[in-house]
Parts: sequence; structure tokens; C-alpha cells
Amino acid sequence: MLKKVLLVLFFAGCVSCPGHHNSAVFLDNKKNKIYKTSFCEPENSFPQMIVVPFFGRATQIVPNCQTYPKHKTSLALMVFYHHWVKSFGDENLVVKKALEKIMIEWGVNKKVVKKGYSLDGKERRDVTVVGMTKTKSYIWVWQGYNHKISESSLIHELVHVALRAKNGHGDSDHEGDIYHGWTKQHTTMILEAKEVLRSFNI
Repeated sequence: MLKKVLLVLFFAGCVSCPGHHNSAVFLDNKKNKIYKTSFCEPENSFPQMIVVPFFGRATQIVPNCQTYPKHKTSLALMVFYHHWVKSFGDENLVVKKALEKIMIEWGVNKKVVKKGYSLDGKERRDVTVVGMTKTKSYIWVWQGYNHKISESSLIHELVHVALRAKNGHGDSDHEGDIYHGWTKQHTTMILEAKEVLRSFNI
């Protein structure tokens, strides 16, 4: 019951005055028929591609039907966008448009890459990663600790996608000095969005 109340309060908070953009802009559900016919089929082979509701052409590639039900992924995207707009705005809706084309590949194992950057911008070699932004619309995300979206790097990777849509690059060194865009405010926003997901037990 508490989850339902929280969900209602969240969506009520998404309603805004004309001229303001937030997660309410996704709620028209124009592709309702597609959303209804795109679902995980446990008897079929994996991975499977599923359309994410309310987000235009957004999709996710799932390794099984538990990682993750499409309504949970959709809610996570809405939470991200709500926090992004509240913190940074979305002039010309470039971030919204990026989310409407996003493809999320969920992985069951972490990966090792030759080169990466820590949150403070330090270069690392042969590092184990839990998420990667591969292109402007394609991200890979490890399923997360305790099999929770809130404990995955989804929100983190979406910041890279949003920065790329806004600035032309995703700022791969985060709070470092090589690229510019990612600030401590972005890091704080990630933590806040994850706390919301935890309140939904997602």
C-alpha cells in the first residue's frame, strides 16, 4: 500500500505548469499497442529486446525476465529525467529525445576494460566496470547489487547520455579536468535519484 501511495505522490509531483519540462512529458503513452505486445517471454531464448513503455523507441535487452520488468525500467528513466530537469533543465528537450531512443543492455556479469576513469578523473587500466556508455543511445549496465536497479549504474550511465546530448560528449573522466560537463552536482543528483528508486524497492 505504501508503494502505491509513493507512486501516486511521485507522479503527482511530475505535473508542472506550462513551459516547464519534467517526467510528465512522457505520460501520453501514444504507442500503447506496441507496449502491450512487447514483453519478456520466458519460454523463448535470451537475450530478448523489449520496448520500454512511455519512452518512444526506447528498448532494453534483457538476459532473463527478472532483469528487469519493463515497468521498473520505465519508472527508473522517469525518476532520472525528473531529477535531471530539476537540477539542470532540458532546453530544447535534447535529454528527453535521447531517452526516447535509448537502448539499455542489462548484463549479469561485470566487465573488464583496458582503460577507464574514476569518479575524480584518475585514469585506470584493466579496470572492472559495472556500466558503459557505448554510443549516444546505447548503454550496457550490470544488473546491480542485490538485483536492484537502484544498486546498478543505470542512473550514472544516463548522466553520460544526457551530457552527450547536451554538450556533444559524455565527459568520460567525470569530475576530472580532461573533459568538462560533469560536476559534483551531477554526482549528487545520481545519489538523490537512487534514493527515490530505493523508496520504491526497485
